[in-house]
Amino acid sequence: MSITLDVSRSTAASLVRVGGRFMTGDQLATAARAQLIPTTGLYFRGRIGAVGEVPSPVATSLLGIFPHWLVERIWAETAAFPAAAAVSAYAGACTSWGAEALSGLERADQVVEVAEKVIDRAESTALPLFAGWRAAHRPAAGPGRAGYALMLLRELRGGLHFAALRAAGLDIPIAVIGDPTGGLPRLRQTDWRPEEIEQLQRRASTVPDFQRRWNAAEETTSVAFAGCLAVLTETELTELAELIIEADRISVNT
Repeated sequence: MSITLDVSRSTAASLVRVGGRFMTGDQLATAARAQLIPTTGLYFRGRIGAVGEVPSPVATSLLGIFPHWLVERIWAETAAFPAAAAVSAYAGACTSWGAEALSGLERADQVVEVAEKVIDRAESTALPLFAGWRAAHRPAAGPGRAGYALMLLRELRGGLHFAALRAAGLDIPIAVIGDPTGGLPRLRQTDWRPEEIEQLQRRASTVPDFQRRWNAAEETTSVAFAGCLAVLTETELTELAELIIEADRISVNT
């Protein structure tokens, strides 16, 4: 476990960044324009579409970090956009981003081989977004599929993190406050209103050992993700760690 846990910890930040970088990329905006919907509409509908047609309260719970009124508004604005079309457009944007941003990654096919070994063998119970995206059609080999595989790994780790936070007694919105890479700027970035942020802060202040719980959940996530990585050999673990960090580095400006 020590090697897998080291890799899980050391790649966490890079995986979150590179696996989600397409979500704010030009490719998603282009795909949204082609569908005649806002970029945010494609992000929400596309990401959630992997679990099918669901009402806005379910989407809010799956996304976790966004206020319910924002999801409700987007659901109303994009009511005619079917989940299957949203998934196709969202996945296409992810693949297009990977094809461009990871074109300089010499071992892109190795990212796919090693990452998908983890993805395909992971236990998906209580990880609906990961399970939905794992079951979706995957693109052809190459940098585009490498980007897609990194997105899947991010959904896997993200689902484990949400589960760990809830087990630690933290619901997702207040947990953002304890995240050193999130905090109040993240809440503002995800459209929480000032009065809502104040309410979340008050709730967080009533949770005993709030920061300790957040830190414990982060470590639980690393341990759980390390368990998923245990299907890899030591050589593959080292390779995956190097590739995640390299993919994050070369894609930073895309």
